[in-house]
Amino acid sequence: MNLSGLVRLLALYGLCCAMGRLFVAIGMPLPYMIGPLLLTAALYITGVMKTPISARTRPYGQMIIASTVGLAFTPEALLVILEMGPEIVGLAVLTGLCALFVSLLLKRFSRLDYSTALLCTLPTSPVEAAVIAERFGLDKGVVVLSQTIRIASVVVIIPIALYVADGWPGNAGRTLGAAGALDVGGMALLAVAALAGAVLFKWLRLPNPYFFGALLVSAAVSSSGLPVAPYPSLVLAMAQVVLGTWLGSVFTRELFVEMKLTLSIILSMLLFLFLTSLMAVAFAGLTGLPWEVMVLSAAPGGVTEMALTAQFLGYSVAIIVSFQIVRICIFMPGVHGFIALARRFEARGG
Repeated sequence: MNLSGLVRLLALYGLCCAMGRLFVAIGMPLPYMIGPLLLTAALYITGVMKTPISARTRPYGQMIIASTVGLAFTPEALLVILEMGPEIVGLAVLTGLCALFVSLLLKRFSRLDYSTALLCTLPTSPVEAAVIAERFGLDKGVVVLSQTIRIASVVVIIPIALYVADGWPGNAGRTLGAAGALDVGGMALLAVAALAGAVLFKWLRLPNPYFFGALLVSAAVSSSGLPVAPYPSLVLAMAQVVLGTWLGSVFTRELFVEMKLTLSIILSMLLFLFLTSLMAVAFAGLTGLPWEVMVLSAAPGGVTEMALTAQFLGYSVAIIVSFQIVRICIFMPGVHGFIALARRFEARGG
């Protein structure tokens, strides 16, 4: 990257931090993620900003958030999670059925073949979906657009909806990070645990190592009673800025050339979000859990973003992350198989 590109990126991050502060002032949920996401998306869609943001920035934000989430996994929380095994698996299966239904509608109202429509809808990461699309010769740009729209809509719509439902500005008084004196040793131990987990998962070639690896090792260290300590609020705010800025930069003008297809994808992802939320509210009535917790548990967004939302709004992080992780562990290893099966089905139909 040349000097002018670096200056533009630094200016962008500065603007995103300012937008985050503005969203704090007006009482928005997840201000340092939603603010940068909306600002960056607007700049890249309009063409004002064209310098690409490397995906290498995202792992740092993921590891910080994941290790912070790991602090919520106390022995008591883990016991509750083990007792909720059937509910967790059941909700994951129902979310998958919603994805299949929405993918059929997307195929019906767009030019996409079913394999592409299914990959656009299945809840996985945009990076993983792009790799799968390339392997099967599918339209990678459309798949990345759909996956990113899904995650962005979840990140923006659900926190605001929960804020409105709980009374604006809701739980804005809750803060992330250390409330008292900084424990440098405890923070260093937490950071080392996160890095070790990410490296281990990367070496084992497991999916999403920078979140899952960091989360699991940090949770193990936290639940073992070792003296780990949370990061200061500033560190977590910067992690949100990194994640929100990267996510917003994916929305380039080129992805919106075919407006009919783009509109079909947006409406499909909004329907997916509505169906999973409706299902979560019904599920809450059956299980007795708060409906807010179930909506965040069923939300087809990134586990990083949902964990951050849960912690910011003061809901049970351990339960929500467990629902999200189990669903991802069910779907992510099977996405290749689902797409291969869809391709064989279409070939026979042809």
